[in-house]
Amino acid sequence: MKRILISGILAMMFAVSMPNVLKTLYAEEKAALSAEEAADALKKLEEAQQKLKRVVQNIPKIENGGSITGKVTCKRERTNENVVVFLEKVDNNDFPPPTEHAVVDQLNLTYVPRVVALQKGTVVDFPNSDAVRHNVFSPPTAALQFNLGTYPTGVIKEVKFDVLGETPLLCNVHAEMAGYVLSLANPYFAMTDKEGNYTINNIPPGKYTVKTWHEKLKELSQEVTVETGKTATIDFQLARRR
Repeated sequence: MKRILISGILAMMFAVSMPNVLKTLYAEEKAALSAEEAADALKKLEEAQQKLKRVVQNIPKIENGGSITGKVTCKRERTNENVVVFLEKVDNNDFPPPTEHAVVDQLNLTYVPRVVALQKGTVVDFPNSDAVRHNVFSPPTAALQFNLGTYPTGVIKEVKFDVLGETPLLCNVHAEMAGYVLSLANPYFAMTDKEGNYTINNIPPGKYTVKTWHEKLKELSQEVTVETGKTATIDFQLARRR
């Protein structure tokens, strides 16, 4: 009877202490860095953001193409970047995907880049460059559902995005991590810079519907006519989704 009682007490103590243990481990993982370490971590993150492509596409070379350029303003957002501007349909949207892989790294508990736009059929590499383990997965509402499991630093896993639409990226280990992969039907798209500027080149002459995508803001669309050797200008002002 005493053994049973002691076992029950120990089990209760273990159940109560486990959340605290997990919290302690998580706190240790995110322990404050020294000023030098923090500066080095920030430098590595900025270098990775500049190095890795946010757009991966395979645009055919043509001689009589035109362009679309413009500026996107994001209301109540700190920056105008990471807006994807794309043509809804070009011919039959039958274009071979790029052989180049997109890359979404994991660094400083951050997905880098946070947003990647790519052509349907593109393969994405998910390396873990952090000193901790990560688990990359997408929620049930994602265009492409997958779970790569938990894996350590230095490991690279890949996923082929053979569907259209928005795929949020999450991590089972770190709830604050979030990213997005947007799969598009054709290679005619671009992503805005911090000022909201974008340009889409080598577009076959014709009439098109231009659309926008942002992780928080409402999608907009406009009609445009692209002429040989000319540049059409289209600006957008995006507001929050209701």
